[in-house]
Amino acid sequence: MYYLVTIGYETEQMDREGNPRVKKVKYVLQAESVEEATIVASKYRSGDVRSSESISIAKMPIECVIDEKNTPEYYKS
Repeated sequence: MYYLVTIGYETEQMDREGNPRVKKVKYVLQAESVEEATIVASKYRSGDVRSSESISIAKMPIECVIDEKNTPEYYKS
């Protein structure tokens, strides 16, 4: 299954109240459950020095991904 994970990264810019602004970035993640997606996203975030948090994780209605790695027969010349 595929999940859409939204991660918020704090930026150096401040809002009117003096709090850091958050830049939201979306990632597509392959996992068997929401719990696994949460763990993978957390490990991904741990490799970044910026302060961040997972904002949302939503199941994506994708059957399969057609790309050069998964289905190379469609990409041959």
